Amino acid sequence: MNNLGRALLVLVLLTACTKDAAHNSSIGALSGSPNGFRQAEAGMTINLPQDLGPHPQYRLEWWYLTANLKSEDGEQFGVQWTLFRSGIRPGPYADKKPGWRRDEVWLAHAALSRPGEHHFADRAARGGTGQAGVIAQPFSAWIDHWRLESEDSGTWVLDVEGDGFRYRLQLQPQLPPVLNGESGFSAKSAGGGGSMYFSYPLRVIGGEVQIGSAIFKVSGQGWFDREWSSQYLLPDQEGWDWMALHLEDGRHLMLFRVRGAEDFFSATLVGADGKARSLDDSEFRVRPTGYRDSRYGEVPVAWQVVVPSAEIDIVIRSWPGDYWNPGTVRYWEGPVTVTGSVAGEGYLEMTGYRN
Repeated sequence: MNNLGRALLVLVLLTACTKDAAHNSSIGALSGSPNGFRQAEAGMTINLPQDLGPHPQYRLEWWYLTANLKSEDGEQFGVQWTLFRSGIRPGPYADKKPGWRRDEVWLAHAALSRPGEHHFADRAARGGTGQAGVIAQPFSAWIDHWRLESEDSGTWVLDVEGDGFRYRLQLQPQLPPVLNGESGFSAKSAGGGGSMYFSYPLRVIGGEVQIGSAIFKVSGQGWFDREWSSQYLLPDQEGWDWMALHLEDGRHLMLFRVRGAEDFFSATLVGADGKARSLDDSEFRVRPTGYRDSRYGEVPVAWQVVVPSAEIDIVIRSWPGDYWNPGTVRYWEGPVTVTGSVAGEGYLEMTGYRN
């Protein structure tokens, strides 16, 4: 990772805000609304398609996609792609001329996984050069040659190439969009703080993945997250465990646990008809049931999730292997299988675990 990428990752602590990093970072403990940045709050609303675009008045945001794929001969793959934007100063920047301005920086992560195998790459860019950016309509998110963009048909195309791997996928967002939390405001603690957060379940209608010289035609399903704020975790919160699950009966379940002095839980259940409802911590239970000794220590890789009102009692298990995305701030990102009252598949992200 180059120095810009390291600086950005330390700056935003986007995917693993640990206690030490929060206290030592020049941006403090990621609490409050610092340096003139706006803060996400309950009562705000999601406006589409505008909110697919960037929000320079906020400090942190990302465009995040995962997909569970199968080849024509049944091989399984997982794909992750995330574009991050971090504001150094609050925008808008319309009065600034294009160039090497120091108002914002961009970072992207890409991974391609299969059972027992994980490939990762990252890229970084400075704001103002056109090297990275997002346009709301027609939707386009890019950094260098990595792109996620819509076509005239409404299909999205994700095109990414890393060291020894690549993928090009055709994706269809499933409408209506899922507004997580309270009409799109997703709290991250009982005491305040959170983000604006909406999602799209995805159908992967075609494409291919490549590892080395081997090319596989694939299809499958996935999940797209759009999130922005200026403060995510509080000083006593060390990370989160997040899952997006696709159930065989057509439902989707997104849930997370923020670990801290008091754990905070939230979830969204999407029906087969596309209607979504938020679940508070009294409506579901999630707990780790199994651990794996990985290269960065022991991590929970098996979980039980129970949603009594939806007759869901399932076990989530990581694929065999090690799915750490390495870097200055490392985090686990990998595919999972679902068994129990209903079968399925999905993705597990875990941040803040360290030796």
